[in-house]
Amino acid sequence: MTHKSCWEAPLGSLSGAAFAPLERDLTADVCVIGAGMAGLLTALELAERGRSVVVLEREGLAAGQTSATSAHLTTMLDTRYFELSNIHGAEAARSIATSHMRGIAHLERVANAYGIDCDFRRVSGFLCANDEDQTEILRREQQAATEAGISCELVRRAPLALTSGPALHVPHQAEFDPLAFLAGVVRALQRENVQLYAPVTVQSFDPVSASDQIGLRTSAGRSIRANQVVVASNSPINDVVTMHTKQAPYRSYALSLAYAEPLPALCWDLEEPYHYVRSARDANGRSILIVGGEDHKVGQDAEGERHWQRLEDWARERISGAGHVLNRWSGQVLEPIDGIGFIGRNPGQERVFIITGHSGNGMSYSALGAQLIADLAEGIQSPFESLYDPARKPKALSAIGRFVRENLNVAEQYSDWLGPSDARLEDIPRGEGAVLRRGLKRVAVYVDLAGVAHEMSATCPHLKGVVSWNTAEKSWDCPCHGSRFDCYGKVIVGPAVSGLEPLIELRQKPAKAS
Repeated sequence: MTHKSCWEAPLGSLSGAAFAPLERDLTADVCVIGAGMAGLLTALELAERGRSVVVLEREGLAAGQTSATSAHLTTMLDTRYFELSNIHGAEAARSIATSHMRGIAHLERVANAYGIDCDFRRVSGFLCANDEDQTEILRREQQAATEAGISCELVRRAPLALTSGPALHVPHQAEFDPLAFLAGVVRALQRENVQLYAPVTVQSFDPVSASDQIGLRTSAGRSIRANQVVVASNSPINDVVTMHTKQAPYRSYALSLAYAEPLPALCWDLEEPYHYVRSARDANGRSILIVGGEDHKVGQDAEGERHWQRLEDWARERISGAGHVLNRWSGQVLEPIDGIGFIGRNPGQERVFIITGHSGNGMSYSALGAQLIADLAEGIQSPFESLYDPARKPKALSAIGRFVRENLNVAEQYSDWLGPSDARLEDIPRGEGAVLRRGLKRVAVYVDLAGVAHEMSATCPHLKGVVSWNTAEKSWDCPCHGSRFDCYGKVIVGPAVSGLEPLIELRQKPAKAS
């Protein structure tokens, strides 16, 4: 069974051809870090406004969370509008709704303007209730969403009956193929003379003497000087602490199944954790179902592949005609403590901008973020500037409470330094890993399929949390702020910018005593 998402194919050979190696130092108006949806849309928006832009990417085109998205385009956020109104106020709730409408419309505009064939289409969304308590939530949400300017109505059932109760029908939502869309965006960027460089790992942000420019330095020793920098790496790599106290990293799971006919809608439920479903087409034009959910805190779950099995069981119980599983994958979402993302100037850095905290609405956030950051970069006042300001502090009691809970959870993870470890090298199966204790050190050990043990520090280089082994995805995951590393310790998800430190030469795993 593959663990790649169903969005792999549309990029084709463009993925490699789009990038050039960074073989010299650079100077530009704006440097964008990250070649996912947020980074490339921001680069395009700035280029359309006449700015010179370069994009730096650690892996490849859409290699991060964009390839893991289910691409539900909806104005209905993971945090209910009645909660958003309580946290931010009724006027802010209206601005939140308006901004996501504009975000979806911006995706549609770019697709139309550049003739991008990405299956963009407007569909209805249905939020489904399963019992009377959830039905009451729908009633409250209908009133709050309507007051925020979103057209919606309670209906007896969704067209795909995920639950036994009523549903909140939200018309004029959308869906699309995100990688086919980005392939078109890359072609547009090439016409705008935007240079994309990869693989490039940005290691530091340094002041440039006698200049207003920002200096970046890569792991290969290259220097980039820019008037402004946009960090669009999902989890900000330029910020060590501040932003990581305001949001929490979660893994979210998805799978695709064969299915005969396209669904006419997006559907999702109110369970905890929640589930969602939409239809799409695979690379051969065949209809498929995308089912997602089963979210949990990064590095704090030992269920492994059971998440995919539970998704499959959930789908088969509710969706007649669901066929065999085609692909399964997972992605990383950052849940902001007050329900909305962080888009704007990084706290304390006037010319460094960030886009983060997308929760489950990364595509619309990426689009509205591209417009907002381009406005800020040009000194244009935006109606959404203060709303999404990364420097804002939680004010509502519910947001303050979540801030305290999430940071207490992070603090608890550091107790792994003190706890015992029963794992032994000889007990680690081939193809698996475990964290061992050696005196005061924590050692992450991966035993490859040939039986060779690869030993590295179990200390995350970001803020020194102890990583845990993810048996489902064969990775080392930090339970503190969500950094992830492949089985050999190479960083694959920030905020860490470097890998786990190798400790000793490779050696053959000792045979288990009989």
